[in-house]
Amino acid sequence: MEIRLGKIDDLSQVLYILNEVTLNLQQKGIHQWEYPWDNIKIKNQIKNNFLYILIVAEEIIGTFCINDIENINEFSLDDKGKYLSQIAILSKFQGKNIGSAITKFACVFANGLDKTLYLDCWAGNEKLKQFYSRNGLEYIGDFPEENYFVSIFKYS
Repeated sequence: MEIRLGKIDDLSQVLYILNEVTLNLQQKGIHQWEYPWDNIKIKNQIKNNFLYILIVAEEIIGTFCINDIENINEFSLDDKGKYLSQIAILSKFQGKNIGSAITKFACVFANGLDKTLYLDCWAGNEKLKQFYSRNGLEYIGDFPEENYFVSIFKYS
């Protein structure tokens, strides 16, 4: 598996992945993201070098973002940190430890910059919360976000 920064040429496949994963989550009652994704938002993430893609056998199979914490408005944390978000893997590639590889990549990335890495998820997503804990992330707490709560984790 290869991880690299996304390029504008990757935009349509990234949007496809994000929309597919979002619909799958919503069908399971997990309302982590809004559907459909805003292509301008994703394009800006690519232009700002925040968006990464995962490639297996020359196919883009997943995506995630690592932003500077000051670019995140949802919660106020260590302004020197990084924020891992939008982890999305096509369903046929899920369950193959790709999420763990992403988390490890992001932890190493943030550690190399001497920064804390933060992640969050919908507080009702118990499976994802357990996954973050199993991957060495520390649970910080649940925080209000519009009309629901998010669970925040960190790696430092």
